[in-house]
Amino acid sequence: MIIKVNGVDLYYQKLGQGRPLILLHGHHLDGGMYSKVMAPLSLYYTVYALDMRGHGLSSGEIAEHYQTEVEDLAAFIKQLGLEKPYVFGYDSGGLVTMMLASQEPDLLGKAIVAGVFIDGHGIHKYHYLTEGVRRFLKFDRDSRVELTESYMTPESLEKITIPLLCVVGENDWVKVEHVRWYSSLVPNGRLVLMPRQTHDSYAVGSLKILDLIKDFCKD
Repeated sequence: MIIKVNGVDLYYQKLGQGRPLILLHGHHLDGGMYSKVMAPLSLYYTVYALDMRGHGLSSGEIAEHYQTEVEDLAAFIKQLGLEKPYVFGYDSGGLVTMMLASQEPDLLGKAIVAGVFIDGHGIHKYHYLTEGVRRFLKFDRDSRVELTESYMTPESLEKITIPLLCVVGENDWVKVEHVRWYSSLVPNGRLVLMPRQTHDSYAVGSLKILDLIKDFCKD
């Protein structure tokens, strides 16, 4: 399905019935990362797997700023008339979710964010090298935005009033202690550690997030 948002056509898959649940992908990916969980989640929710601008089947260039994606997500929710949807956001999709929850506290119901860092102290040094190669040698816009704009202040975190589950893999390149720190600043924040998991092993093309979403989002 296609919806025009802020001058671009955003592609999304929709499946199921019940409370709306939006699935947001991370950098270098698209909504197809959720192909395995779409069907089982649709038994409980109306699931929306969205391709952000410049990714997957959506039109436009990759956003130069996270704030553009925040505005796209807000417009997507409002234009479809989704009432306090749940959101699962992975990687950059998680940061966009947190930014939106901070800026518009009444728009979302609950959110789960996975593999998110909010400042440069939150990632292991080897990841700087990986994304640096993509940024400078391949001129990758996703990598540039990740390395230059992944930042939220403690004050903005304190404005997130919805229940927020912050997930990180035990072997993630995002530091566990970093996620523990920022989740403690969110009034209704919680931390979940995924044992023996890397940054993407439990989220990309995996069923491991199924029970995580169902348990957290149940009324």
